[in-house]
Amino acid sequence: MDNAKDNTTVENTSRRDFISKGAAVTGSLVAAAATVVAPAVAEAAAAPGQAARPLSATEKFRALLKRPGLTVVPEAHSVFAARLAEINGYECIYTGGNMISAMHLGFDDYGIVTVNELIQYGGHIARGVDIPAVVDSDQLGETALTVYRHTKEYQRAGIAAFHVEDTRNPKHQGAGVSSLMPVEEMVLRVQAASEARTDPNFTIIARSDSMGLFEKKGDLNELIRRGKAYAAAGADAFFPTGVKVEDINRISDEVGIPVVTLNLPVNPQKATKVKICLHAVQVFQPVMKLYEDMILGLKATGEFPKPPRLPQETVDKVMHTAKYQELTARWNKVRAG
Repeated sequence: MDNAKDNTTVENTSRRDFISKGAAVTGSLVAAAATVVAPAVAEAAAAPGQAARPLSATEKFRALLKRPGLTVVPEAHSVFAARLAEINGYECIYTGGNMISAMHLGFDDYGIVTVNELIQYGGHIARGVDIPAVVDSDQLGETALTVYRHTKEYQRAGIAAFHVEDTRNPKHQGAGVSSLMPVEEMVLRVQAASEARTDPNFTIIARSDSMGLFEKKGDLNELIRRGKAYAAAGADAFFPTGVKVEDINRISDEVGIPVVTLNLPVNPQKATKVKICLHAVQVFQPVMKLYEDMILGLKATGEFPKPPRLPQETVDKVMHTAKYQELTARWNKVRAG
């Protein structure tokens, strides 16, 4: 029996490890986290005489975390939107649970969307571009066991990074309805995600909504306490919501890992230590308002209105038209031959 136990798989060992380590971490949550962000890869190694291989999406995102300055990341609700961001010079895109819930499933972002749906839609968008994608993961399921499983699935889906949050479902309905997890539970989730990482460059972002949901609303000390605990558990970046620009440097200094923000103005943040600025839930309502205007115009006049359109050159770039035309020409030559 002892020999059989010695021969258990690495995956089963990892599961036991994260459970046992969780107890050790939660016993010292208040201690300062000595966290080091994994070094980003400037270029992929190559054998002598060979060209360096292209960086993976996870390596590209790590490089963004490592380099000086702020990276602005727009949300993309579809592959078309993601490619528009890419051809206009953005180096990363974001797909949030709110977008997936609203645009693909028709729900409010109350935790109704499943983790598998987040992976399905988010992964489809991520694989449609060459720049890295950050995709929402909500809480990654009900327990640390589902966190472990889903983290592996996010990596297989081609996603560069996810953020996991410390709220309970139903979420995003305000204090008194939505609530926070105990720090200890979130620590175990972050630790499980770290244990499940097979790509060392896959980035785990720990999100906290404690500024709005903690019993003492706006308690920056509680936010930082949580950030330190999540960093100690293995998070690579910290995503505090509801913060003020003037508090970012303190959060960054005390938590000790890169800071991600949401929907804060870019210019004031340039003077801070924030690394990634996500801009989300800003596009879909204007886009859908245009759609409504057009279908109402069709109903009223019998034809679609003609609002401004993308140049055909842009559409062709987004749809990779030239490449498919070239493949078509080659295919037709083969068929003709």
